[in-house]
Amino acid sequence: MLRKIGLGLLGLLALLVVVGAGLAGYRMLRQSQAAERLALRGSDAISEAGFVRIGGIDQWVSVRGEDRDNPVLVILHGGPGAAFQLIAYDAMRPWERDFTVVQWDQRGAGRTFGRNGPEGSGTMSIDRISADAVEVIQHALARTGQPKAVVLGVSWGSIVGVQVARRRPDLLHAYVGAGQVVDMVANESVGYEGLVARLTARGETKALETLKAIGPPPYADMAELLDERKVLMAHPPASERDLYRNAVTAALSAPNVGLGDIGDWLEAGEFSVSRLYPEMMAYTDRAAPAPIPVPVVIIQGDEDIQTPTVLAREYYDRLQAPSKTWVTLPGGGHSAVFAMPEAFHHALLKHVRPLATAAPRSAAPAL
Repeated sequence: MLRKIGLGLLGLLALLVVVGAGLAGYRMLRQSQAAERLALRGSDAISEAGFVRIGGIDQWVSVRGEDRDNPVLVILHGGPGAAFQLIAYDAMRPWERDFTVVQWDQRGAGRTFGRNGPEGSGTMSIDRISADAVEVIQHALARTGQPKAVVLGVSWGSIVGVQVARRRPDLLHAYVGAGQVVDMVANESVGYEGLVARLTARGETKALETLKAIGPPPYADMAELLDERKVLMAHPPASERDLYRNAVTAALSAPNVGLGDIGDWLEAGEFSVSRLYPEMMAYTDRAAPAPIPVPVVIIQGDEDIQTPTVLAREYYDRLQAPSKTWVTLPGGGHSAVFAMPEAFHHALLKHVRPLATAAPRSAAPAL
């Protein structure tokens, strides 16, 4: 009997090894296919990725585009701590035809967090990360020989992007906001009412009961906020219904990415939110926003209730800038930059690229 049990266990172990090897082989195939899709081979192309000394620590920066003479687009990811490179490489690959796209794993995010860990991440604040962003822009301009860049701040990244545009307008052609954060207290209050309205309109009575049991903001701590976010993420706009499944697939298929990198990505999100939550929740630029001394383009999904479009529009109307452009993506939610990459790309081409290409090319600024 024991011999039969032992043989059975050996057979099960052998089966698990075979299945595991098959899954690993399939993942390697998907990674190889992704690498081929991402390949940049032209003589004018630029494709660099690695650690750069930014703000006193090593930070991961990628600079990619089919023509280094294209405008530089520096993307400030959301979260905090939710680096985009791991999950958005396919969505943003077409952008690299028209821009040199700079992806940066911020302090406390992605591979930057994996290299430095919690103890080596240093000061975690809006001010520190905004200063880091300026250094990343300077690095990108030095690598491309361009005089200025466009900054795209997405969600949390829009908080950082506004600071950068006010600090160093000399480095920028324009500031672009998506999922624009205006006032975190107001965002949560208006967003909660928007979620109630969405669930009511859809007849989602059970989810509505769960949401009302959580109650409206303000929330006492991050745990309560995350409870509300679970309801929100389970009931997205139609355009974002497959967003998280697609993100998982993208992460597992990302070239030159190990399972440890994915683990770092997940841990980084928890770390960054825990360190930045109090300052982030106190953020406001609503009542009397200081002017932004570069052209401003705001691109919002009309179904975004996480950073409510109604507040972003109110902010846009009040904001002073040399020029302003408002773009609505019909059917878009908070993550339209991923869920509707073609429409977002079109908006960048129509409203943003001309702001960079209209300026005469000159020597890059002193760094």
